[in-house]
Amino acid sequence: MDDMERDNKKLFVIDGGASDDDKRMTNGNRKNRANLRISAPRQLSKTVNLVNQKAIQWLQARAEEVLAQVDDSLFSMAEKSHQQEEQDRLFLAIRAIRGAHSKLLSDFCDGVEERFHAPRNDIPGEDFERDPSSALPPLSLLNDDDLEQQVAIRTMVSNVQRDQAESVASLSLRLDTLLPGKIYGENMPLGPAAICAAFADALDDVDISLRARMTVFKKFELQLVNRLGELYKICNNLLIEQGVLPAIEDPLHRRSRQGRVPGSPGAVDARTPEQSAAVREGALVAGGGATGHGNFIAGLMPLGSGAAPMATPTLLQHLGQFQMSLPVQSGATGELVNVTELIQQSLVASKQSASLHELDSEVIRLVDMLFSFMLEDRNLAEPIKAQLIRLQLPMLKLAVADKAFFSKSGHPARRLLNELADAAIGWQPGEKYLDDPLYHEICAIVDGVLSEYGEDEQVFARLLESFREFSVRERKRAAVMERRTIDEARGSARVEAAKARVAAVFDALTAERKLPKIVHEWLDRVWGSVLFRTCLRDGTDSGSWRQHVLTARDLIWSVAAPMPESSAKMRQLLPDLKKRLEEGAQSLSLSGGDLQRLLGGLEVLYRERQKLGERVESERERRIRERLVQELRREADSVLAIPVADGVTSAATQEFDVLTVRLDDTRELPSTQKALPAVEEIQQVVTKASVTRSGGLTALPENDDYWLQTYHLKDSWFLLRQLEKLPIRCRLAAIISDLDQFMFVNRQGAKVGVYSRLELAHALRDEELLPLEQGPLFERALQHVVGNCGESRLAISV
Repeated sequence: MDDMERDNKKLFVIDGGASDDDKRMTNGNRKNRANLRISAPRQLSKTVNLVNQKAIQWLQARAEEVLAQVDDSLFSMAEKSHQQEEQDRLFLAIRAIRGAHSKLLSDFCDGVEERFHAPRNDIPGEDFERDPSSALPPLSLLNDDDLEQQVAIRTMVSNVQRDQAESVASLSLRLDTLLPGKIYGENMPLGPAAICAAFADALDDVDISLRARMTVFKKFELQLVNRLGELYKICNNLLIEQGVLPAIEDPLHRRSRQGRVPGSPGAVDARTPEQSAAVREGALVAGGGATGHGNFIAGLMPLGSGAAPMATPTLLQHLGQFQMSLPVQSGATGELVNVTELIQQSLVASKQSASLHELDSEVIRLVDMLFSFMLEDRNLAEPIKAQLIRLQLPMLKLAVADKAFFSKSGHPARRLLNELADAAIGWQPGEKYLDDPLYHEICAIVDGVLSEYGEDEQVFARLLESFREFSVRERKRAAVMERRTIDEARGSARVEAAKARVAAVFDALTAERKLPKIVHEWLDRVWGSVLFRTCLRDGTDSGSWRQHVLTARDLIWSVAAPMPESSAKMRQLLPDLKKRLEEGAQSLSLSGGDLQRLLGGLEVLYRERQKLGERVESERERRIRERLVQELRREADSVLAIPVADGVTSAATQEFDVLTVRLDDTRELPSTQKALPAVEEIQQVVTKASVTRSGGLTALPENDDYWLQTYHLKDSWFLLRQLEKLPIRCRLAAIISDLDQFMFVNRQGAKVGVYSRLELAHALRDEELLPLEQGPLFERALQHVVGNCGESRLAISV
């Protein structure tokens, strides 16, 4: 038996540490899943079985890492929580996950294996019927807690579908040749949607709070989902070794070629060179030759050439025909329709001649300029612009039929175009953008206009209402993600600011001071945490914060004050100081043994300082007496020498010097050292404390244009351009003053960049961040047109 076979047999025993309750299958679905797993090797082919078991082995190992990190994270969160109720919920979650550890792993692996037997789309679109067995319900049916969970799952799935599109597509094609049903990206048993749904199903049985549940999903994303590329590589290589489509063509490239439509931009001309030449020759004959009626020439003639102007209904009829025959735009870029050329071709084909009214010519020119501006607009990604310019002909029909169209700012067609552009301002095309919900919806709206609009303008109002309903749902999902991102950033900012302020307190008190080890332990291990919690809970302007700062100052003074000069004040201070220190340590739930050791260390230090102070005082008094005696001896030359041996005097002097050195070691640096700052001075330092970062950038003057611009950017959209990366459209969602941070998010509400004010000003100056245009698209385009075409006979309202 080779190693792979031994590994495969081990994979069916994944309940090793389960409790008796876990092993007791009281649920019918659980029993069915167990039976299905036992019979799996008989239902799957040998090759699929190898992939199945290898995948489960990898997933089980990663899931073990997820649960290990979840345990650490939840415990850390519980320690930092300031609310007893929240702490209790987090500790309950830790116990629940530990108790369900084996069952979680078992159910997760079972769920993945079930999908090999019955593949299904775990995250279907909202516009078609769901599979009743699907794990994820439509987002519109969820409450807020479930919605946040599903947004997190869909974000994970979207990221994998974007980053691992080629691997997923290749694995789907290979499994499609081995499994009985049709396999594609969305129902692939090892696709990101299937794996996330299987994990969500397993976690549903664990009763934990939303915050704990979202922590589990975050670790699941970091430790498993973000590493799915490894799994796809393993499975694809295994199938290649088994001879399953070893030379597969990239399915994404193949589909992009197959998806091109003749007549659309980028489409390949399938005609032979001879056929193309014949077509061009026929066009020249028809367009430039006489038709057999004397000097009559078919086609579009200039105004005043004698050709009768085309009636407005006839022009609208031509435009309607062009609209219905417009090719489906499936490419990433698009082109404007040359209306006058189409009219020319139509007239030549029907052997007719006509001119255009002056107003109709101006309307055609204005609409062409409007949509030319839209093509150049950097607010929108190219695939979105390719769809929006398909509205050129319907908009032209509206303007031809109603010459006051450009003055009707509230027209539903203008509002529809603006809503489409506004919703797509932050949209980024991924590798599978054709399946993106927003892109799909915009395509559907544009298709609806082209197929339904004839003369009834209510089509625009109805489609506008439909798109607004879709936009509300999309923005609600993005708002959930954005709120979570901002809350997380603000929480981190408060923590970082609190750390900076505590560090400022200690820097002000301990700078250039040599303190005993036991005092450093009190400051670093105990009092730093007390100040940190107080800063988070009550702020630095609170009385409790000032009291704790004073305690830290008193502690340092008690070991730095000169002795014996401060003996009286020490006797007065120490009882209250010890009480405050003990209460602060108890508030951190410090163990009794640690607390007694820390208090005992201070007691020993204070006794030694008191003892040394007494000995110094005694030695000083003895020296005074000696000096007195010596002065008396000098005054009375006849007096007998006082019997004090020189050796004794020398020894006493040396002992005093040693005592002085030892005392200096325990109390204070040289007398030139500055005094401890007062509490008010420390508060001023704390107020200025920040965690700003400059990255070595040059400071800018207060009147710099880009510096001033940073104060007026909230909710603005930008194009973020970074070296060796594709541009990203992002929005300034939050300004976190505690950290001097400007946080930018994408359309889904996920963080894409963080800048300090100085970094932001330099990014604007260097055009790393390009502000996108503000205002509705149609009105901006109209303003551009008015500024470039001068006076117009048409009524225009921007």
